[in-house]
Amino acid sequence: MKKAILILLAAALVAPAFARDVDAVVDAAWLEANLAKPGLVVVDVRKIDEYKAGHVPGAVNLLGLYVAKDGKSNEVPEADDLSEIIAEAGIDAKSTVVVVESSGARFAWATRVAWTLVYAGVPNVTILDGGYEEWVKAGKAVTAGFESKDETDFQVKFIDSYLATEDYLVKNVKKAQIVDTRAYDTYFGVSKQAFVEQYGHIPGAYSLPAAWITVNGLVRPKAELEALVAGLKLSPKKDTIVHCDSGVLATAWWWILTQQLGWTKVGMHDGSAQEISRDPSVTFVKGVWR
Repeated sequence: MKKAILILLAAALVAPAFARDVDAVVDAAWLEANLAKPGLVVVDVRKIDEYKAGHVPGAVNLLGLYVAKDGKSNEVPEADDLSEIIAEAGIDAKSTVVVVESSGARFAWATRVAWTLVYAGVPNVTILDGGYEEWVKAGKAVTAGFESKDETDFQVKFIDSYLATEDYLVKNVKKAQIVDTRAYDTYFGVSKQAFVEQYGHIPGAYSLPAAWITVNGLVRPKAELEALVAGLKLSPKKDTIVHCDSGVLATAWWWILTQQLGWTKVGMHDGSAQEISRDPSVTFVKGVWR
């Protein structure tokens, strides 16, 4: 009986398995070959005028998956609002969703959308590598104008383990692996965003810039990504919190660690430095590694 209880407790710390039938990142050839696949929804997350000028055939324009709220720049909308946005895009929990951004330079913005979708309960989400720019470069067909899909009855079911709250971060600041995904200058306190109160980084945080994930606009091979993580001696067995300035760059490494490398104990701090730098119990450090 005691053994069974321990197994249940251990399971509670692990995020649910990903019910995906597609890789975390796909290329233009894969997308072209699967455009007619039942249940596939291509979401173009560029500005509406860019989308209307030309997009992947059948793609719908999807905006509003992150909003300013509670003094923070990029937060998850309220459950009712998010349910409506996702349902109106023709997405349900069984859909296979392909997120299309403008280019590989916007990879973190694509992962911000993808993270929001899986956090909301749509597990089978992928990202077009290199975005719309790569689709066009590959000579694939494009369509102009506006397209839509039938609305679904989707209702958000948040997966709490994918989100690291400020309270959780403060309580576990000395226990968890904290991964800072901002650029080196920001991490070391040479510069900062105006909306972040302190220079530098959370004491003990590892520096793993989101910019390292892509090269020439495309996501690095899995082996190279694994090498970057291994170089810092990060462990998939430890509770891990990824953060950045406002909850965008952090989703890039959350996506790679969980969806690409299979880590199951990673939370994304949505408020990130914008939120935690205001907490009087956390004093950032400058000019040092960790």
